[in-house]
Amino acid sequence: MKNAEQIKLIKTAINDDKRVFMTPSKAYEVIKDSIGQYLIKCHINDSFVGLHGRENTECEHKINYLCQDDGNPFPVTIEWKENKESDWVYVDTIPLEKAH
Repeated sequence: MKNAEQIKLIKTAINDDKRVFMTPSKAYEVIKDSIGQYLIKCHINDSFVGLHGRENTECEHKINYLCQDDGNPFPVTIEWKENKESDWVYVDTIPLEKAH
């Protein structure tokens, strides 16, 4: 799956009220801010970075991913509940490709 497709999948998940995490520890979560930007929020120090490069540039389709110790990106985790009363949390993972 190419980065552009992964970005679209992540944005769709956010728009469907699913939670998206960039690391297994859930320290880095993708959010949509009040003006419609998709950002990666670090819950440790409340810092933010864009989900991907600036639109209409050569980096538009490059995800700002976090690397594991081996240099490969962490997979993205998407979590959701079927309904608010449910105790069940569904999880899907998306492996990310290393940028070249």
